[in-house]
Amino acid sequence: MRRALRWHGKVDQGTAGRVTGRGRRGRKLVRWGAPAIAAVAVAGCATATAQVGRTPVAGGVATYALPPVTVPTYIFPFISPAYFSIVNTDNLQYLMYRPLYWYGEGAEPFLNKQLSLAKPATYHGNVVTIQLKHFMWSNDTPVSAADVVFWLNMMKAEKDNWGGYVPGGMPDNVTSYRAVSPTEVQLVLNTSTFSHTWFAYNELSQITPMPLRWDVTASGKSDCATQESACPAVYQYLNSKATAPTGSPATWPGSPLWSVVDGPWKLTGYNSQGVFTYQFNTAYSGPVAKYHITTFKEVPFTSEEAEYNVLQAQGSNTLDVGYLPTVDASVPEPGQEVGQNPVSGYQLQALYTWGLSFFPYNYDPADPLAPVFKQLYFRTAFQDLMNQEEIIQGPLHGYGKLTTSVVGDFPRTKYLSKTARAGDPFPYNPVEASHLLVEHGWVLPTPTQPNKVAYCAHAALCGSGVATGTTLNITVDYANGLAWLEAELLQLKANAAQLGMHLSLVPMTFQDVINRTVGDCGASGKDPCPWELDDWGSPGWSYSPDFLPTGDEIFETHSVANLGHYNNAKNDRLIAATLKSSQLSLMWTWEDYLTRHLPVVLQPDAPYQLVESINNLQIGVQNPTLSITPEQWYYVR
Repeated sequence: MRRALRWHGKVDQGTAGRVTGRGRRGRKLVRWGAPAIAAVAVAGCATATAQVGRTPVAGGVATYALPPVTVPTYIFPFISPAYFSIVNTDNLQYLMYRPLYWYGEGAEPFLNKQLSLAKPATYHGNVVTIQLKHFMWSNDTPVSAADVVFWLNMMKAEKDNWGGYVPGGMPDNVTSYRAVSPTEVQLVLNTSTFSHTWFAYNELSQITPMPLRWDVTASGKSDCATQESACPAVYQYLNSKATAPTGSPATWPGSPLWSVVDGPWKLTGYNSQGVFTYQFNTAYSGPVAKYHITTFKEVPFTSEEAEYNVLQAQGSNTLDVGYLPTVDASVPEPGQEVGQNPVSGYQLQALYTWGLSFFPYNYDPADPLAPVFKQLYFRTAFQDLMNQEEIIQGPLHGYGKLTTSVVGDFPRTKYLSKTARAGDPFPYNPVEASHLLVEHGWVLPTPTQPNKVAYCAHAALCGSGVATGTTLNITVDYANGLAWLEAELLQLKANAAQLGMHLSLVPMTFQDVINRTVGDCGASGKDPCPWELDDWGSPGWSYSPDFLPTGDEIFETHSVANLGHYNNAKNDRLIAATLKSSQLSLMWTWEDYLTRHLPVVLQPDAPYQLVESINNLQIGVQNPTLSITPEQWYYVR
């Protein structure tokens, strides 16, 4: 979950980090220069109706459809798990506040040196040196080493409020840091044995320089940029200005705080319908195409169907960039990424997330079924009931990718093991699922009692903590607004019913699912909720800001984004090895081990969106990290 929660669900209030939700964790466009963008746009969009001219036009307004029941709700880049979502980071914060390192180039989720604020870090033993490039804040001050130290101080003081925090990772593994000069930062780590790739992709990737204008409290200027002890008060103040009621979205445009940006966009408008309006930041000092749009609007929708109605109408409320609901998509021909486009005047491309598609079990004692979920035989039996192939061919209309391991399958990278590349290790197999349950002491329905709920008849066989008489009545909370997800869960419910598992499906808003998963059921707002299975959609997590799929963020014991509280000492040891060395065999060993242990329910990787873009707007190939760069979009005539 991205950022972990880089939630990949569609959000109604922030947070999947990076759970992917739609809204993980769970981001980038093609390279600079109008001719290059145009070429990639044509190649990347499988279906285009009428061709238009290719003469670039400067300026213009592009209207963009937000995912269903999903709106940005948190503007401060130091974002807590409850708001750690794609819509808050990619659709809001990244437009205005650039992370130190940018990931995503074309169709690949790798380091983008051109858009990064700093040059690639250099390593000497346990010393990491960062050299900043020349970027400016919109208040005419440079993005400096002090801005990076400001973030690091905040991270040290408020790590539990950082959605990407993993115990033992940054900031715990940094013993000291300092601004060597206005453009150079030096970090000293607690070890010289670590993977440089991991540190670049999963640790430095978390840093977003913060302007010194933000180093304030309600009383005035503060010293968080120089003193860690001052940061809690600064955090409390900035957090209050980022959340309702004092920091609701209506207060953000024109705010003295949030108007100081180093990215290419400024938030200039928000209306009662929830439309966000951005204007191009003319002070942006990063690379800019000669021709680009100058106004960008994000429009919310209550469902995929509501968005599709507007997309098809093409009237006064025309969308320039929207999405085709999977249930309305034509099945692609063999070898094609997309089918025939039913929307005239638009180009269609399938966008998949660099992430992992899953939904978690709750292993916390607050869940009465936690002892059952802790049994590997049960998790294997339950996974055997997930018919990924049928879901892809049915509700997903031929779109989607198999999820074959605890590392993302798409785009295919060197991190996916040979075993995972061989296909689904848990194909639909209700016979095996039945045998596993019976062998472990469960009594299943008979032909004469088809509606009977399975129960544990022999506690000694059912597993530690599972009492005799325990029944398989399981509640699944899921995010509404996605027809394919509901169809998937109804199919899973029917498959499970054959074995006496009674699934109660409870539709909620994306944010309500996330709130229950993160835990917000006590008077203090910190007591865990007694949820059992929570599904906010696909993918469950986007790899951002941890772009290397090492597993420490979502599967390591005590990680903030380990939402189900999975605990496996060997898994922790294998993950630790992937952080110490870039040797791929260590990644594959961990991956194959944890996949066999099924800490979560693997589900098909649905496309994040089937992106529809109007023919005369060139948007290029959308990147699987899900960050968008509308400053590279341009109209043609």
